[in-house]
Order: sequence, then C-alpha cells, then structure tokens
Amino acid sequence: MSKDETPEKKNQQEEELIARLKTMLSDFSDYQSPILRADGDIVIPLDPTLKKNREAQKNLAEAISSMMNGDMRRRSSAWIE
Repeated sequence: MSKDETPEKKNQQEEELIARLKTMLSDFSDYQSPILRADGDIVIPLDPTLKKNREAQKNLAEAISSMMNGDMRRRSSAWIE
C-alpha cells in the first residue's frame, strides 16, 4: 500500500482483482476460485482430483525408476576400462 492509499481503496483494488481473476479462471476448469489470504497473498488452487492424479503419476514414475536403477548390473571392482 502506498503512502496516499487508503485502506478502503486497497480493499476495493483487492475485490476488483479477485473479480477479474474469477472471470479469467472461468475458462480454466482445472483451477478453483482464487483465495485472498489474510497476508494479502492470492492463491489459485489446482483441482484436488488433478492434484492427486499428478502426485500418483509422480510416485509411480519414481517407483519404476527406482526399480530400474536397482536392476542395473553393477560393474565389478575388478573391471578394467
């Protein structure tokens, strides 16, 4: 907030920004309505179902990668290059 900005003007700007974000986000179904936190930060949450699916895919990829790394043949310490 600038020196000459009143709390009422700040509140009006926040409300206008949230309204514009809601309008813009109406075209993006993967995201929920923006949330204005007490500290002034704005959060735009991803749809919870998508978030869970992404996390599940990430965990599966990490598990497969770990299994493949464990299956790699280790070079013998006697191996000569």
